[in-house]
Amino acid sequence: MLTRNAMIESLKSNFNLSSKPAEYFYADDTINTGLWINDDICKPETDYYNYADGTLENNKLNDFLEKNGWFAEPYDNETIMVWPI
Repeated sequence: MLTRNAMIESLKSNFNLSSKPAEYFYADDTINTGLWINDDICKPETDYYNYADGTLENNKLNDFLEKNGWFAEPYDNETIMVWPI
């Protein structure tokens, strides 16, 4: 399993995605395990990840996350959080 900092770096280098610790999204320091993808996730590097169905289907990003011990969870229609499995 990739550490949180390693996952932040991997999302940037593999998918050109900006992400931050979940605390930045929730403004709550007690939520200290997940990530907030603060970027447009629907881009060529993610095979145009579908917000509506993306976390329910196999795709390039979900496969990468699962392989490295993480999973994507939608917060709303355009916000994706990433959590360790």
